[in-house]
Formats: sequence, structure tokens, C-alpha cells
Amino acid sequence: MSHGRTALARTQAVGVVMPVHNEQELLGAALSSLASAFGGLGEWNVEMKLMVVLDACRDASAAVVAQWERELRRATCPVQVTTMVCHAKNVGFARRIGCAALLGQWSALDSSTIWLATTDADSRVPQNWLRTQVVRHEAGVDLWSGRVSVVDWPSSRDETALRWQRAYEEERNPIHGTSMGFNAKAYLAAGGFAPLRTGEDRALHGDLVALGAVAYGDASSRVETSSRRDARAPGGFAHALSVIEKNCDLDAKCDENRRGNEIDYATPRSVVGLTRAMGTQSSNT
Repeated sequence: MSHGRTALARTQAVGVVMPVHNEQELLGAALSSLASAFGGLGEWNVEMKLMVVLDACRDASAAVVAQWERELRRATCPVQVTTMVCHAKNVGFARRIGCAALLGQWSALDSSTIWLATTDADSRVPQNWLRTQVVRHEAGVDLWSGRVSVVDWPSSRDETALRWQRAYEEERNPIHGTSMGFNAKAYLAAGGFAPLRTGEDRALHGDLVALGAVAYGDASSRVETSSRRDARAPGGFAHALSVIEKNCDLDAKCDENRRGNEIDYATPRSVVGLTRAMGTQSSNT
């Protein structure tokens, strides 16, 4: 730990787990955003680590991470980066082994003083992302969840974007693996991430709340995530966006038929449940 920094009462270490599955195009920006977020902790006397879990990658993701690590060392950033490899094609498993590896490196620390966070390789965290979580942890929060924003909508899909935004803002507390954090002692008591291909974030959140963890949903510190449709996990964020998009297309066809035939069609306007699927499942995968 660095001399001259402020010691915190409840937080001695902050670790981030990022699962990666074939993300060479978006990974560099995701890593750069994390470097800025770690930089936001600079005034505090905390250890900082990042665990990158390469899960069945067949692209150049490993090379992107290696190049970023070299740049990080040149910048004398105090974050310790570890890369591990698995072949599970399972985001829940990747998050689980990443958290276990971090806690193994910090075995000498009291787990109640460790804050763990997770994000995804297709997302960009804001600069205050980790700082916001640590402030809440110091105030007694055990479980933090943040919202997301989608910033790369195709111009041809304005209706999809409007529907998603409207329904998403009505969600009371969406849960995303790409923007959540938790006290390590509480995490261990809950049994950690389940090795689920999707929904591992919602499952952990529910387990922690059931154990009495103090939870906080933050609507201000939003992670930017991708609107892509080539899903990395079944039933995840990309899938939910595709369903909304298909509904928009169907509505447009119904409107066209109504105008042409003057028939009062029952147009399927509802997106009930879709934001729940998006808001409670991992956007990585």
C-alpha cells in the first residue's frame, strides 16, 4: 500500500472480475475504462486488483489484454492484473473462479474488508464506478447494483431504443452482472456465483438479500453497454433486445395492414417482462 493515502475503516482491498468470451473488438475500451475507475481510488490506501477470465476465447482477446497490461505498467498504474483461462463457455462459472482467484490472492486479509465488483468485456464503466461503490461500502452497504445505458443503437432502430428506454426506466431495481459489487464476506456466505450460463447475477443478488445483506441500487453511475444482437449467452441482454426488435417489426407490419385493410388488428404493443430479462441478466454473455 502507498504511503500518504487515507486508510478506510471498512475497505482494505478492491478487486474486479471481468469474464471475456471473444471480445477483441470491445475489450480494449472496456479495460481502459477500468483503468480510469481504479484511478478514482487513488487517494485511498487500498490494494487494487483486476482478474480477467478468458473463457473459451478463439479470437485475439488474450493479445488485447497483454497489450493493455504493458501500457498499464508504462503508466505506473498500481493495479495488479492477473489473467486466467477457462473453457467453460459459462459466464457464471467464469465470474465464480475469478472471484475465488482474487480471494485466494488476498487470503491474508479479513474478507469483510474486501470489496469485489464485476463487469463485462463489452461494457465501459464510468470513472466514478468503483469510487461510488467504495463510498457505499464504507457507509455500510454489502451489495451494490448499478444501471446500464446503451449508447450504440443503430439509427434504423430508433423505435427499439425508445421502447427499451421507456420500459427500462420503469424497472425498480434491475440487476446486471456488468455493474454490481459486494462485500467478500457476504459473497462467501451466500455461496458465490452459481455456474449458470445466464442469470447468475440475479441469483447471487437474491441469495445475498435473503441472507440480510444491506443492498443499494444506484441509478446514477451507469455502465455503457453494447446493443449488439450476437448474444454471448442464451436468454441474456442481446436476446432480450432482439425480442423487442422483433415486436417492433411486428407492430409495424400490423400498422401497415391496418392502414391498407382498415381492420382493427390487435397489435402486440406490450414489452412486459422483456426489461426484466434485460435488467436481471448478464450483458456479457
